[in-house]
Amino acid sequence: MPITENAPIQRYESGTVESVDDTLVTENHVAVAVNEIELIRTTCSPGRMREWVLGYLFSEGRIASPEDVEEIREADGRFAVTLVDSAPTEPLAITRVESGLIVGPETLLAAARTAIDRAETFRQTGGTHVMALVDSEHAKIANEPDFPASHEREAFVLAGCEDISRTCALEKVIGLALEACADFGRSVAFLSSRVPSRLLVKLARCGIPIIAAVSAPTIDAVRLAEELNVCLCGFVRGDRLNVYAHGWRVGL
Repeated sequence: MPITENAPIQRYESGTVESVDDTLVTENHVAVAVNEIELIRTTCSPGRMREWVLGYLFSEGRIASPEDVEEIREADGRFAVTLVDSAPTEPLAITRVESGLIVGPETLLAAARTAIDRAETFRQTGGTHVMALVDSEHAKIANEPDFPASHEREAFVLAGCEDISRTCALEKVIGLALEACADFGRSVAFLSSRVPSRLLVKLARCGIPIIAAVSAPTIDAVRLAEELNVCLCGFVRGDRLNVYAHGWRVGL
């Protein structure tokens, strides 16, 4: 299934109407079942579906590592997952993020610029969310089709993805990072959305110590960030950002 399709539209501007083709994102209706028990049914963009399944299971505490997954079978958008016998039988508890990572504010601003600059589907359609995991030391550059690598200094994206669902974009990036054996404790997450508590919990469960978002968090997310030792920043755009929790992680 393609990520985008063209459709004829009528465009009104300054009193003038014209017929043009517009590029729109497509939808993929999917579900995940573990050991024949359905856990989720949702809508996302096509592509990176194995990574989505892994990222969903890991960020929900259903697996402790990709090795807990014995098999993933897909039929008509339903992903049937078989876990190994040693996999968790109950969702893993959420614990405080123990990473001692500290970065400068400019690292977060650079992460936002890099992620947005590489979001080609968003520029074409305006219909996707962007999620990226970046290396805090600027040491690694992933050569992913979603976010092509560059040799510019700011290009330190470990994993990046666009999706019509902000949650699925996040989960796909987590899955990509898991497969790349990324060090979550040395990474910064960037989201082109607001930050509700559900997304913060998913990232904290992975051990990611710094979250930067283009929009605002909820008060529930801020309270959880304080409790879980996560630096939470919002309105990360241009040359400014707001710090809502654990500003020591960005030198404040």
